[in-house]
Amino acid sequence: MLDTLRVDITKITLERANQGISANELSKRAGVSKNVVSNMERGSATPRLDTLGKIAKALGMRLEDFIKDKEEEANEQVANI
Repeated sequence: MLDTLRVDITKITLERANQGISANELSKRAGVSKNVVSNMERGSATPRLDTLGKIAKALGMRLEDFIKDKEEEANEQVANI
C-alpha cells in the first residue's frame, strides 16, 4: 500500500548536492514550489507521490531510487537500538 512506503529524503538531498544544484533550482526543474523542496528536506512535510516522481525525474533518477526497501528499514531499526 502507498501509505506504507518509506521515502529516503536523505538520498534526494544528497543527490541534489552531488549534482551541485540548489533547492531552488531543483524546485524549478521539478515544477514544484521551493517551499515543497525546502520543507521536504527539513522533514517538516512529506511530499505526495506525484511530487516525488517529479523531483526524481528532475534529478535524472527513478522514484524507486528513493523508496526504502525492507532491508534498509530493518538496518535503521537495528541501528536505533
